[in-house]
Amino acid sequence: MKSLLIIMGLPLVLAACHNQSKRVQDFIPGTYVNAAKGEYGVANDTLVITAGGELHYHLVWRTGYRALRDGKLLPRRLRVKNYETVFDPAKLELSEPQSGRVFRFDRARGVLLINQAVYRKL
Repeated sequence: MKSLLIIMGLPLVLAACHNQSKRVQDFIPGTYVNAAKGEYGVANDTLVITAGGELHYHLVWRTGYRALRDGKLLPRRLRVKNYETVFDPAKLELSEPQSGRVFRFDRARGVLLINQAVYRKL
């Protein structure tokens, strides 16, 4: 009887996991921003994520950085990096195989998380 209940409940569990995965995938595309300030400078990041296929996403990471020397901000420097990422439906995150970067999402807060950094979705 127990095994019958487990077998009958398995499709419900799988459907719930699939629905959660689909909701995260629907949330992923968009623009995310973060600003950071420290004793050595200020930085502004913009990440633009677009769907590239069933589980593939293209990510463009733009960083504007101004170093701080002797109390004065130096001219702004820009850096652009492109990543091809893959969505893992089990972990609900994007990963970039070459760099090993992992991009996690919190739909409830509307944010993207990279290590300790929090990027707000616009």
